[in-house]
Amino acid sequence: MTKNYGGGSMADIRRFHPLVADDLAAAVGYYDELSTDLGNRFRDAVRDRLESISEFPESYGCIHEQIRAAMTLRFPYVVLIEHRENTVAILGVFHAASDQAGWFDRAV
Repeated sequence: MTKNYGGGSMADIRRFHPLVADDLAAAVGYYDELSTDLGNRFRDAVRDRLESISEFPESYGCIHEQIRAAMTLRFPYVVLIEHRENTVAILGVFHAASDQAGWFDRAV
């Protein structure tokens, strides 16, 4: 998917690891159980972060080799990305306090 977020240049293409859908389903399910409104706010926070990642992938710090981490606003979740040429690979969406052992095993 390619989107133009303004500024005259095209944003990078986003590719999602197949397990990102499972990551999001688990987190959204948790917040929806607490409150539908909270679940909606979490969805918005992730959507906003993904748009920012596509527009400015290099603005997020490297935490392991070429993998960068982007924290969501107001929620303790990190979006792991890898930026190569004109592609941003979304590797996962993890709770910041989760075991990081499996974070770096994913590739797109």
